[in-house]
Amino acid sequence: MSIKVIPTLGVSTCIGGPSKTCANGPGVLKSSEYALLLMNLELEWESLLEVSSNNDTLNMFYKQSCVISQFTQQQFEEKKPFLVLGGDHSIAVGTWSGILNQLPPESTFALIWIDAHMDAHTLNTSPSNNLHGMPVSILLGEADHKLQACSPTTRFIDGRDTYFFGIRSYEAEELVLLSKKNVNVFDIDRIESGGGTQKVLKKLIGSISRCYDYFAISLDLDAIDPQDAPGVETRAELGIRANDILAVFNQLSFDKNFIGLEIAEFDPQHDIKQKTEKLIYQIISSIYK
Repeated sequence: MSIKVIPTLGVSTCIGGPSKTCANGPGVLKSSEYALLLMNLELEWESLLEVSSNNDTLNMFYKQSCVISQFTQQQFEEKKPFLVLGGDHSIAVGTWSGILNQLPPESTFALIWIDAHMDAHTLNTSPSNNLHGMPVSILLGEADHKLQACSPTTRFIDGRDTYFFGIRSYEAEELVLLSKKNVNVFDIDRIESGGGTQKVLKKLIGSISRCYDYFAISLDLDAIDPQDAPGVETRAELGIRANDILAVFNQLSFDKNFIGLEIAEFDPQHDIKQKTEKLIYQIISSIYK
């Protein structure tokens, strides 16, 4: 059987997070013993991305986003499914801007955003001023001018083509913004009333893969219950169980029009017995099988 090679970019920064230790995540993953779980699959790692630290956070954020977007744009142009590993979730601005830059004008693209949080604050609404809580407002074109200027594209994702899954912790201002943009939100209550994670997520991904020319997944590991994924930047209790999400990913085929996966917020300092580290490789294996 031939080996499937996945171009992989590790973003060893935590520009947008509070603790900064999630910057260590990609290095841990690159040398992980659990890479052996990838049967018939090889991660082709780029050099780990690091951004020189200075006092101008937005400038660092812009530089980071530009490098990531160049990577994803190139992979999409060459029709290679890619993997981006963070780092905090501010990396999403670069990851999906690269796709927007290369997306054919008449094509359709859906982004499945699996997360405990909405990440839809702006500089004006954020209670923490942490950039990892703001990428969605930028991707939707709704951020304040200084924040929007950090995006390496002038194209935006349509809210109607954006699907949030696993939401359970957010502020009112974020919900207002997502409602304004008609974003599809599957919060924990909606998931449970719809029959649970496996049923709802399988139906959602199946529908999206049939209806769109291209789709991708941005996974913040805090969407998953801390019992299964303790090694994250910002824990949120009562999340999606790891076995449920793996069951769905293992059942579905991601070959046809799936273009890439982003995994954010792995913080090895908070991990317990390498649970989260191992889970990341199980997720990668289940999607790129």
